[in-house]
Amino acid sequence: MKKILIYTLVLVCFFAFVSNFALASTAQEIAKQGLATTNAQAKLSEGDPATTIGAMLSVLLSILGLVFVIICVYAGITWMTAAGDADNVKKARSMLIQGALGLAVTLAAYALTSFVVDRIGGAVAG
Repeated sequence: MKKILIYTLVLVCFFAFVSNFALASTAQEIAKQGLATTNAQAKLSEGDPATTIGAMLSVLLSILGLVFVIICVYAGITWMTAAGDADNVKKARSMLIQGALGLAVTLAAYALTSFVVDRIGGAVAG
């Protein structure tokens, strides 16, 4: 009786292990199909998720540039209309410095991420 139980247990474990490989490829196909469906519903161009994410990052960086220009223009107007008031000049200078630092940090993070992803992609692709 013990032998039958052990053989049955080994057989069940073997089939559970083998079925995981079959289910993994099926799950990957389902995920790809889901991404393609989402891509179609969002009316984005056909392509892999990396291309879509790259396009979204490009739009995000364009918006970041626009926000930086708006901050610079507002700080410039604040500085020009300060009429010698030291507090307004200090506020405008602070806005310019903080805007430039924010832009630099964001672009540095994007550059570092892009570099790392390119290196990993190159290492994986061979």
